[in-house]
Amino acid sequence: MKKMDIKETFDNEAKEYDFTSRAVNIYFDEALEQLVKNIKTNDKNIAILDVCCGTGILTEKVAKSFPNANFTGVDFSTGMVDVAKARMKNYDCKFFISDLLDDKKMAKLSGDFDLIVSSFGIHNIHGMSEKQRALKNVMQHLKTGGQYITCDILKGINKKEIEHFYNFQKQWLLKTYSAEATQNWLDLLAEEDDPVALKDNFDLLENAGLKDLKLYWKKEFLAIWSGTKK
Repeated sequence: MKKMDIKETFDNEAKEYDFTSRAVNIYFDEALEQLVKNIKTNDKNIAILDVCCGTGILTEKVAKSFPNANFTGVDFSTGMVDVAKARMKNYDCKFFISDLLDDKKMAKLSGDFDLIVSSFGIHNIHGMSEKQRALKNVMQHLKTGGQYITCDILKGINKKEIEHFYNFQKQWLLKTYSAEATQNWLDLLAEEDDPVALKDNFDLLENAGLKDLKLYWKKEFLAIWSGTKK
């Protein structure tokens, strides 16, 4: 069987991503709104980095609360970034095409950021060591005392919870898709996603140089957590 090319998958679905993200990701808009509410700064003139920015849905939501900020979005999908550029045309926003695992290219990302946001991205990176590497590549660009806040899916901590999450995801998909299409999505997500438990996510952030780790919001297997740069 041919191994999935995640970048190609995202490039191909870029134009439909705004729809599919809401159909597939549970409580999508509610979660992003909660993320914005839990940004811990009153300074409006800040530099903000959106990691795994995709089509810029989160970038735009943050921009509406911080219209005077300057934004940078990083993503490895040129198709997604093309959509994000159009969405953010009225804001001070630039984009950087890079895989988070490309150490040399990520080191060239210009700017020291007061705030880094991310949504539905890190779970696509497979393996704890690779996730750690990606986060270290990101956190090198966060100012000391700056906040990193993310919204992402979690893995269940035992068989019962994993089965519950799977069934909840199935019922969520069935709101939009047929039974056959739902099963196709479940098979795709099983191959594409590699979420980890909240404790593991906290360990990743601590090892990447963050402190004051905090869970802000959780609903089923979706959560928002944060930390600040030491």
